[in-house]
Amino acid sequence: MEVIMKNKILKIVVLSFTIIILLSTLIYSQQVKTEYLKGAYRYEKNGWIFIHLEGEPFQIGYQHGYLLSKEIAQTIQNIKYYLENIVGKPWSYFRNVVEKIHEVKTPLEYKQEMKGISAALNDKGYKEFDYLDIVAINNWLQIAWYYIPWEEQKLEKKSYMFQEKCSAFIATGNATFDGRIVMAHNSWLDYIVSQYWNIIVDLNPVNGHRTMAQTFPGCIHSGPDWIMNDNGIMVTETTMIGFYGFDPDGIPESVRLRKATQYANSIDEWINIMLEGNNGEYANDWLIGDRKTGEIARLELGLKHYKVWRTFDGYFVGSNIARDKDVRKFETTFDYSDPSSTSYARWARWQQLMKQYYGTIDTELAKRFLADHFDTFGEKYRPGSTSICGHIEDDPKGMPAFGPGPYYPSGAFDAKTMDSINNIRWEFWVKWGHPCGTDFIADKFLKKHPEYSIQKPQLNDIISKPWTLIAPKK
Repeated sequence: MEVIMKNKILKIVVLSFTIIILLSTLIYSQQVKTEYLKGAYRYEKNGWIFIHLEGEPFQIGYQHGYLLSKEIAQTIQNIKYYLENIVGKPWSYFRNVVEKIHEVKTPLEYKQEMKGISAALNDKGYKEFDYLDIVAINNWLQIAWYYIPWEEQKLEKKSYMFQEKCSAFIATGNATFDGRIVMAHNSWLDYIVSQYWNIIVDLNPVNGHRTMAQTFPGCIHSGPDWIMNDNGIMVTETTMIGFYGFDPDGIPESVRLRKATQYANSIDEWINIMLEGNNGEYANDWLIGDRKTGEIARLELGLKHYKVWRTFDGYFVGSNIARDKDVRKFETTFDYSDPSSTSYARWARWQQLMKQYYGTIDTELAKRFLADHFDTFGEKYRPGSTSICGHIEDDPKGMPAFGPGPYYPSGAFDAKTMDSINNIRWEFWVKWGHPCGTDFIADKFLKKHPEYSIQKPQLNDIISKPWTLIAPKK
């Protein structure tokens, strides 16, 4: 009897110690996670979600995943649906490509950040997603528009159809109202996926510069590519129409962009980082400004050819059209003589606006420019694929040069502008929805255009919001 009692007591003691150890581990784990979230916060304003992140790479990632867990889960499901039903490739394909092409060339710093996002996502209950899903959403655009065409047509010189297009400008010196840099951009993308591109990330890492960028949930670079750092570097871009080319041995664009923004101190440094290991993904006309000097630049970056233009007085514009003769001749197949094309018409309109308002350009004028509906080919105000404020959903011809057919649900879904003072104050102007203020109502659109009903499960309204000065909490 005494032996039985001793065994019972021993079991109770062992069980008690086990419970204490488990509770201590749980409490410690919670304390660690609480420590990870130190300094991070989120707020929402006029259609935008602002998050502030700070710390070591894994910590930054954990904060990102924790603050945006629901949105990241929704974004992955949204991208999966889009890629499988519109692009025609399963999610497993993208996971396989990033594992062999992108992940292996990603620096440890950014791997840790994406692992942090994945860990937080799992801790918030979204255990169906893993690290590779996060790597994939950071590179899906590049795979869909650059890797897939290269893989399928390695030996053919053919114009690839990209879905993403934008309008942008940067101006400085005697072109602007007070001589300071003014930059502006609106993003064009299929509405089915663009609905989640409403994230502003204020990132303060332990290494490199503090950055602030527009992005989508789970992305650690940008995507729409509207970015600035605290050393005065301001960056945006427009993609090049008809571009072909990819180097599987190069460094992913997502890595080069994040590194350039985080570590560059000048336009030269930014350009050099983007050139090093260039793999041809996301072939863009990059518009870059340095608030410290007032200089602006345009980097037209193909795979094998590139050109840089620079000035302290003047402007550069973007409408998805290459300007360098070698890039045009050897790396694109666009018909540059067609004035009815979206890229040509918007380029012509930018020239009209820049010349008309030269010497007076500021952020208020930039807001008007981004909402402009003038069609230079038709010589009338008409929202469509040829206006700076794009409305392909209203255009009977669609956008043949990029692929979308008549009335395809795509166009300008946001607008942003900033000047040198905004960079100093760590803020910029943003507008969600069509820059002109009109709304996109999904049900109404699909009733009128049932040919796009396959998008119904993921196509949502995009309601235009007012211009908003976005900044960290004071």
